[in-house]
Amino acid sequence: MNTEKKVSQMILDVAAQFIELGTTEEERQTNLDIACKAWNLSILPKSKRNKEYNKYLDEMRLLINDKEVMKWLKEDLNGLMQAKVELYPNEIRPIVSAHLKNIETDQYEVTASFARQGQLH
Repeated sequence: MNTEKKVSQMILDVAAQFIELGTTEEERQTNLDIACKAWNLSILPKSKRNKEYNKYLDEMRLLINDKEVMKWLKEDLNGLMQAKVELYPNEIRPIVSAHLKNIETDQYEVTASFARQGQLH
C-alpha cells in the first residue's frame, strides 16, 4: 500500500537514529513504539498535549522504576516530538500501527499506517 510506505518513511525520517539505538529486534520495536507515541503526542492540540504527555510518563514510571532511565526517556520523547514538528509540521494524522522486522543484523524494515479518517487518536 503506497500510504504505508509514505508513513513508514516519515517515521524513519523522524526516528531512525533513535530506533537504531536498540540492538535487538525487540528493543528496536520498543523504540519505534516510543517514536510513534511521540508523533501522536505532537499532533494533539496544546491544551490536550501536556495532559496526555504527563499521563504517558506516569504510565512509563510504573514500568520503569529508574529515575535515570526516565530522564532519558523524557529527553528522547521531547526530541522526537520536536523532530516530527520540524520535519512534518502540517501532518496531523495519528499513526495507529507500526511494525519493525529485522532483515539482517544491521538492517530492518518498518511498516506503518495512519488512522483512517474518522478514527480518534
